[in-house]
Order: sequence, then C-alpha cells, then structure tokens
Amino acid sequence: MKKAFTLLELVAVIMVVALLSIALLPRFSDNRVREAADQILSHIRYTQHLALIDDRFNPNDPEWWHKRWLIGFWQCTDGGWYYVVGRDLDNGGGIGNDEAAINPFDKKRLFTSNACVLDENQSGEILITEKYGIYDIEFSDECGDNSYIAFDNTGRPYKSTLGTEEYDLITDKCEIVFKLADANFTVTIEPETGYTRLTEIKY
Repeated sequence: MKKAFTLLELVAVIMVVALLSIALLPRFSDNRVREAADQILSHIRYTQHLALIDDRFNPNDPEWWHKRWLIGFWQCTDGGWYYVVGRDLDNGGGIGNDEAAINPFDKKRLFTSNACVLDENQSGEILITEKYGIYDIEFSDECGDNSYIAFDNTGRPYKSTLGTEEYDLITDKCEIVFKLADANFTVTIEPETGYTRLTEIKY
C-alpha cells in the first residue's frame, strides 16, 4: 500500500499550484480595481438619485443652488484620497457632517474632514486610498476647476456649486481618472443626462 507521495508527484503538485497562482493573480488585481470602480460609480449615481428626489429650488433664496446634492473628491492631509456626498444647506462653502448623505450600504455618513480620521458615524468606504490604494485622481477640464460634481433635480451634472458666484452646466464629457499602482480606470459623466459609466481600465 502506497503511504506517501513520490518526489515526482510532489514536483507535479508544486508546478500546478505555481501555474494556478500565476494565472489567478491578475484576476485578484482586476477584482480590486473593479470593486473600486463599482463603489465610486454607485456613489456618483446615488448623488444624482438624491438630487432627482430632492429639488432644492427656492425662489426666496438667491443662492439656493449652493444646496444642490454633489460629490467631491479631496486629498487627505497625509496625501491619501477620500470623497464626500452631501449638500451645503447653510451656504457655508462646504459640506459638514450633518449635511452629508447616509451611505445606504452601512448607514453611516459619506463624510470626513481632510484629516481622514473617521468617527463611528462616518463610512470607511470613502477612504479610497486606504481601501483600494488609489493614489491620484485626475479630472478633465470639463469637470471644472475643483473636484466637486453637482446634480440638479433633472439629473443634469454641474461643475461645483460651492462658494461660487455662478453655476456651470457640464456641456461635454467629464472624465475622472483614478490611479492605482497596477491599474488606472476612467469614470465618465455624460453632459445633460448625467449618465455615469466606467469607460476604461488600463493595466
């Protein structure tokens, strides 16, 4: 009765394991990139959804449009990246914790300060450098001079409506490139409709 592997069988098993690891390693990386893209896409679409169901128009407030729902991507003080989803209800030129949206996935606020230290009520999903390794984000010119994208009650995308004297409708494709160590992916927000999609992944 055979009680042990022969050397030849052991070498064969090691070879099979090595080949499988080589074949599957890119897939693990691909899954991480796609997971990051899916999360960011879902939160941009969620921002648009909030704008569609919550019309902020107020004829008695000349700066009502500052209060539109938006998503903003920012750098932490340590160089990492995060994002927030909310609206500027007090016209303070930024989003506060109580003005942020609730993440439908974990029921926590989609907000933190640029210190990127979360409290128990803030969602860890927004720390995209920590979670996915995104080390840089680039915005096409059409996205505007800063990293906020707002939506109106018809779903149309705008350049930032925070602390500006006017609001600009996005009239061409806004492309946002997210950079990881082993891949980049591009999210495109279409003008007029605000339709958001993953348009490219580069490894």
